[in-house]
Amino acid sequence: MSAVAIFHSDAQAYLQEVLQAHDAGLPVFLGNPRWAEAERAEAARQLPHGTIVKGIDLEPRGLGTCDWPLNWRGRLMIPTGGSGGKVKFVIHSRETLQAAAFGLRDALVARGLSPKLHGVTCTPPWHVSGLMPAIRARATGAQHQVIDGRFNLETAPPSVSLPADGTKIISLVPAQLSRLLDHPEGESWLRQFDVILLGGSAMPTALLERIRMRRLPVFVTYGSTETAAACALCPPEKILSGEIVRGTPLPGTHFTTNPEGVITVATAALGLGLWPDGPMGSPWTSGDRGEVAADGSVKIFGRADRVIITGGEKVDPSRVEQALLATGLIKEALVLGMFDERWGEVVTACVIAPAKTETALRQACEALEPAARPRRYVFVPVMPTNASGKPDREAIAKLTA
Repeated sequence: MSAVAIFHSDAQAYLQEVLQAHDAGLPVFLGNPRWAEAERAEAARQLPHGTIVKGIDLEPRGLGTCDWPLNWRGRLMIPTGGSGGKVKFVIHSRETLQAAAFGLRDALVARGLSPKLHGVTCTPPWHVSGLMPAIRARATGAQHQVIDGRFNLETAPPSVSLPADGTKIISLVPAQLSRLLDHPEGESWLRQFDVILLGGSAMPTALLERIRMRRLPVFVTYGSTETAAACALCPPEKILSGEIVRGTPLPGTHFTTNPEGVITVATAALGLGLWPDGPMGSPWTSGDRGEVAADGSVKIFGRADRVIITGGEKVDPSRVEQALLATGLIKEALVLGMFDERWGEVVTACVIAPAKTETALRQACEALEPAARPRRYVFVPVMPTNASGKPDREAIAKLTA
């Protein structure tokens, strides 16, 4: 039994190859066709010798055997990270992926929705957010469709044809939802879905307000590649009422925090490990800082590894981002620590706003401690994003350098 690595650039062909190999019981590596040379070289180093590669010319050089043990049948290795030569694969099994699908199904059924989870893939299928709509549909006897998720303002939104006898779901990242709400036909197009799952990055305050104004069926999600996408939902009624966004765990999921305030997750959907030899304990330490309430719900503050150290002072960039967004003057914000010979790092804000707002933004940040006030601002018309729709930190770092 040989493994297969998929690198097709066409999303439809990509998913078809992945699902065919998965059905055949082959171990499957999901490759990113947009990886640069450094990432491809690292993938070649990790993929076991003898792996069948489809979509690109790549020679696997990793250790391992072509004769995989039977307990590896149907395993999917899903990439996470993958920038600057860093490539990691989270190992999932049929059981972990089905647990994630059934957890979402049970949460929606408890709200009176159909257990058939029809869905569309509109994010890259080599990311967990693009893969799971197909897995959910297959696990619940529903249908699935691949569409173009770029949502160009100059063209009509893509046609979607899903049956009416189930729950129609679309998974979006904030940048995609913002583009759709800017589109003249976007709001009416979104209303064909019973559930809009929204996740993948921090939620801009302005976007939440647009959701409230239109009363859209948006569920803000919390999850990761390690948890096979969503493991918690903040339902529409809490968003529409203006409550603080907190995620209610899906059935079978439990959150705690460790002594450093980092969220840990226990769930049957948790990956089995990191390829090739990185075990994942349960509960899994997520790397996200947050708090868990008495009812089990979770509020995420930001990545623990995003802390900026400037002049010896630690700065939480998520607090700075919230201060900037609270002004109502900007659409999005990303705060980074940029190298500085004197300070080590300086707090730098990349924002979608006119440059003339800088004075007002600086005044608003006077409420923060001095170390947290951005020293540099860069103003952009659109936040640079990577293939999964998340802010492209490397591109932004170049703009702010």
